[in-house]
Amino acid sequence: MSTKQRRSDVTTEIVVGAFMFLILVVLLTISVVISQNKLFERTYFLDVKFPDVGGLKTGEPVFLRGVRVGNVNDISVPPSGRGVDVNLRLTMPVELHEDYRFIIEPSSMLGGMRLIIEEGSETMPVLTGQELESLKGTPVVHLMDEATETVLLIRTALEEGGILEDVKVFTANIREITSKINDGEGTLAKLVNDDALHGQAAEMLGNFRQVSEDIGGITARLAEGKGLVGKLLSDDDTLYNDFAASMANLNAATEDARKLLNRIEAGEGTVGKLLSSDAEVYDDLRDTVAALKEFTETLNRQQGTLGLLMTEDELYRKIVALVDEARATIDDFRETSPITTFSSIFFGAF
Repeated sequence: MSTKQRRSDVTTEIVVGAFMFLILVVLLTISVVISQNKLFERTYFLDVKFPDVGGLKTGEPVFLRGVRVGNVNDISVPPSGRGVDVNLRLTMPVELHEDYRFIIEPSSMLGGMRLIIEEGSETMPVLTGQELESLKGTPVVHLMDEATETVLLIRTALEEGGILEDVKVFTANIREITSKINDGEGTLAKLVNDDALHGQAAEMLGNFRQVSEDIGGITARLAEGKGLVGKLLSDDDTLYNDFAASMANLNAATEDARKLLNRIEAGEGTVGKLLSSDAEVYDDLRDTVAALKEFTETLNRQQGTLGLLMTEDELYRKIVALVDEARATIDDFRETSPITTFSSIFFGAF
């Protein structure tokens, strides 16, 4: 064999070896990806016995507090005894308490299962040693079985509880009511079939719409500050200031009235003295009224000069005659006055 031939064989062997090594690397990578395990990562194993796994498969995810922490490593049925042994491969240690739970549940409506780890409450003791070798899972809840049982319960309640019969009666009543409405019997039927009532209802709606428009106009006027109420609600402070001034004047008048009432209550002034608890003014007034009463009674009894003047006609005639005589004397004196004046001047000259 020549040297060239040997070199060709060596090259072929190297290429074949490199190709086989590449295939092994690809297979190893695929195996790691499929198994979802990381190389050179520390793992922790737990053995849990379930009465039933409900279709759980190897490689299904394991969750702790909503975070995926591993997968199902192996599932086996022991030759003796009951239950199913499930081996879990975890990427982190799990501290379990006495009230721990391992739950198998569906991962989605499309199928697949997952295993949930509940560590338990922190107030309970932590499992150690031999306790970690005898972990137990809760029974699997089969959704189809639960749904079937629920349907059976509903069916039993419908049949034995009389609900179906009630539904039949209700349907018959509805049919009877609709029949009466179609035949125009009763108030509701008239409301449905009477066109006049429909027109009245339309008119009422129109009136209601008109009232709504009127209310809208009123609110618009108020918003624009028109009218007394609009001015009260507007930003213009003139009317408010006038009202405030009027209230101030009213308060002042009230204060003055209060002072006046206080003075009257204190017995100050004429009205206060008349209304006071002191009886002096009242006694004086009573004495005055009594004196006036006595005076009038004296006049009525014709006592005294004034009483005689008011009751005697003869004295009245005498007074009238005396007045007439005095008037005549005054008249005579007026007539003799020029002669007296001339005599005085004449005799005064001599």
